[in-house]
Amino acid sequence: MMIRILKKDMKRRKSVNVILFLFMFLASVFLASSINNILVVSSAVDYYMDYANIPDVNLVTFSISEKGKISAWLDQEAPDVEDYDYNTLISILDKDISITDPSGNTMYLGTTDASYCKVFDENGDPFTLNPGQIALPRSLTEHNNLKTGDSVRVKAGDTERTFSLACIAKDAAFGSDMVGMKRLIINPEDYREISGDEKAEIFGLYYVNTSDEEAFTKEMNRQGFQTLASTVTIDTYKMIYMFDMILAGLLVTTGICLILIALLVLRFTLVFTLEEDYREIGIMKAIGIRNFGIQKIYLLKYLFLVVSGAVLGMAASIPIGQAMISSVSKNMIMEKSSANLWVNIFSTALIITFVMLFCYFCTRRLRKISAIAAIRGGNTGKRYKRRAGIRLYRRSMLPVPCFLGMNDMFSNVKRYIMLMITFSISFILITIPLNTLNTMRSDEMALKFSLDPESAVFISRIELDGDERYSNSADLTEGMERVERELAEQGYNATLTGVSIYFLWFEEAEENEKQNIMVTQFLGADKNCLTYQEGTAPELENEIAFSKNLMEKNHWEIGDYVDAKIGGQNKRMIITGKFSDYMQIGSSARMNPEIDLQGETMFDYWCIQVDMETDKTQKELAEELNQKLPEYEWVEAQEIVDKNVGGLQESLEDLMLPMTGILCGVIMLITFLMERLFIAREKGEIAMMKSIGFKHSTIRLWQVIRILCAALASMVAAIPLSLLSNHFVLKPVFAIMGAELDIQVVPWMVYGLYPGILIAGITAATVMAAWNIKKIHIHEMNNME
Repeated sequence: MMIRILKKDMKRRKSVNVILFLFMFLASVFLASSINNILVVSSAVDYYMDYANIPDVNLVTFSISEKGKISAWLDQEAPDVEDYDYNTLISILDKDISITDPSGNTMYLGTTDASYCKVFDENGDPFTLNPGQIALPRSLTEHNNLKTGDSVRVKAGDTERTFSLACIAKDAAFGSDMVGMKRLIINPEDYREISGDEKAEIFGLYYVNTSDEEAFTKEMNRQGFQTLASTVTIDTYKMIYMFDMILAGLLVTTGICLILIALLVLRFTLVFTLEEDYREIGIMKAIGIRNFGIQKIYLLKYLFLVVSGAVLGMAASIPIGQAMISSVSKNMIMEKSSANLWVNIFSTALIITFVMLFCYFCTRRLRKISAIAAIRGGNTGKRYKRRAGIRLYRRSMLPVPCFLGMNDMFSNVKRYIMLMITFSISFILITIPLNTLNTMRSDEMALKFSLDPESAVFISRIELDGDERYSNSADLTEGMERVERELAEQGYNATLTGVSIYFLWFEEAEENEKQNIMVTQFLGADKNCLTYQEGTAPELENEIAFSKNLMEKNHWEIGDYVDAKIGGQNKRMIITGKFSDYMQIGSSARMNPEIDLQGETMFDYWCIQVDMETDKTQKELAEELNQKLPEYEWVEAQEIVDKNVGGLQESLEDLMLPMTGILCGVIMLITFLMERLFIAREKGEIAMMKSIGFKHSTIRLWQVIRILCAALASMVAAIPLSLLSNHFVLKPVFAIMGAELDIQVVPWMVYGLYPGILIAGITAATVMAAWNIKKIHIHEMNNME
């Protein structure tokens, strides 16, 4: 008997049962894949660091001249050192290699035989290179349109070699664009040959594992090694992948929100279906069927729908989960989500258990309803409170469909509250990646990378063929003046500004704690484009500004004095400002432009900004100058930002279309399901409206308007919630990387275009669901209360 009842019930409500099955399927897919991805993503960076054997501390030196001195200190005096290793890198200029990097990152040659900071192929497997082969990071191959087998020319000193691209490398230590360095991997034999060139510029790398990172770093700073350029801890390496994790976080958030939507719809459908069947339940009670016997009918139906939907959803969640994090794993090696198959099985079992318990507790309330009340649809025929709504006599000029739709909303708010919550979640969900994308594109983001968004264009490098890499500010200034003359010859009246980068030793006045800090100094005309959170920009020769992170770490305040070691002597400087940016992961200093640093070795320089009067955009001018002066690489600010955040903007842009499609599809399914249920409950009212002369189009318009009212009310409610998500979700994520910035909101896009797409989908689904009202006959009036 139970099987026959189940078959008839499935045939009687085909559309409702199909949609309910789809939501069971979606709930299983998103719950299983999202929980699995949460486990994978939350441990992704730690997994990658362990997989690549990243040391606790990585010391980078300008040259190998102090190798013996540093090694002796590590062997004999350095505190808490567990083990260490040494390796070298060869610096490569843009002009000495046949590939380019628009982000302006310095490129280095390395080998596959390092015991720390290992590199892997795209699948996360170790690889070997034969003589004459090279491996490049993905960002370089994509920008230069390279594929396996293509040739790459490399020159270091007087040695020039041509290599064949063997594979794309994943490099935990130097693979992220935030590092500012790109490592090109070659065979150890080729490396020994090139490093033997006397003119090759070699950097030293010390990989140190220590039981007390803070004590080791503090004691090392006291040594004052002159060639020490930078100290990178494993925590810094983890932070540079935070931008990669933004996308992963968005995908997981999407999954969680869709799970919540699916469960809300499930609850609404269960309650609505039970209320619709009150009369059948009353008859079954009247003929003597016990309460649990009635419950079993519904439990069997939903058990069939839940088990079939959940099992299929579990099978689909494995490839979908891998697809969701595939874009995140481009720059990282992540644990295979299929390794956590038990999570998918557990999630499926959880959904089945939860839904069946939910069904059981929902049907328990039928025990409190008498057979007569159930036959009457659960109503007693009495109302004990005034019904809310809008008054017709006060809205006499309002069209009838509009009045009916608005009155429905105000009279039955509880009926629409679940629908409004679902719509609000969807609206908020679409704003999160949009606001992230708009922030990435903003002028403020460019400023956080020390780029003036008002500049006409930028140049990655300005060394010419035959030039050595610029190692002091005098060479950089001379190079910028040369480019200005070349631009003048082409008819451009331009001024250039460069950002030179140094690593200088600092200590607080009257303290003996030394620190090696990255310092930037603007050289050229545009020296006042940067912003400060507190204080002012350093202008006088004895003034300096520090990032917020360094100020808090050292308990410095504006007005404090610090000693900088410049030209072999300590120079006392006063702190005039505090700023927040992404240079050196938010830990840097800005030197005043007046002080002469020509005697200091310049570690590198940041992209050269070009200022001139032009009516062209940065992109248009870059394309024009790349044709007229092809010896330099002209780029726009946004291109530099994109490359330094790992191409996150491109991934977000690729995500927006499918994500909008998924959300629109889910909302349309929800709207279609609820509208069909509303119509099923309102057959009597619709039949009565037909009997007094209402047209089908008028009734459909009434149905559409009330759903649109719910959607618009949801969007209005979602606006403050979206602003809260900006403040408490997105802003802290950007701040982790060292810079505090305001989340950028483009109103016409966030509150107009994309919600408009969702509302259009809601309207279309309502129209499709309401098309069936022509099948409702006048005799359905007999079913009214």
